[in-house]
Amino acid sequence: MTSVIRQWGMVLLEIVVPVAGYYVLRAFGMDVLLALALCALPTVLFVLYRAIRLRKVDTFAIFVLTIFAVSVGVSFVTGSPRFMLAKAGWFTGAIGAAFLVSLLFTRPLAFTLARSMLARSPWAETLRATEWNDLWPRHRWFRRAWRVATVLWGVGLLADAAGRVLMAYALPVDAVPALGTALYGVTFVAVQVMQHLYFRRVGLWRRLAEKPVHT
Repeated sequence: MTSVIRQWGMVLLEIVVPVAGYYVLRAFGMDVLLALALCALPTVLFVLYRAIRLRKVDTFAIFVLTIFAVSVGVSFVTGSPRFMLAKAGWFTGAIGAAFLVSLLFTRPLAFTLARSMLARSPWAETLRATEWNDLWPRHRWFRRAWRVATVLWGVGLLADAAGRVLMAYALPVDAVPALGTALYGVTFVAVQVMQHLYFRRVGLWRRLAEKPVHT
């Protein structure tokens, strides 16, 4: 329950608060570029707070802060808010690329993230998430399933990124933050549905609930 609350808190802080903040600032007549910069401050401050509290260098935090700093800097230099609006596309695209690049390593990103989430879920025992490290080298069907899932997420996020950049430069500026937030939901649901249908077709969860057999 605590992990679910924490996840929803992150969604609220990283997605809902910046978008709502942008429209509030615009309602008070603030300039578009300044509103875009200020509405992202709560997320930036939280990233810094978490890094200081944990007392360690967080690669993800550095990445987030770098993207924010570069986009703000370039936007103010050029005087165009569209470059800053497009930063969500760069961010999403980098994550999508990371999924695809992870296929070159021992275990792809979709497998690593799913194992981590299931280990903290109520279904951990049923799905035997703690045994996934043993399942990976022994079962080809298991490795194939998570490699396909990794491709789905990688391609889906890259398509999402392309859509964000296109919206940033083609649509009215004030429409982009709201539409960009809606796109997060569309992309997540679409990829989740495709992943679920694929897992169902290959019987991934059924096989995990049973004693795995060599194939």
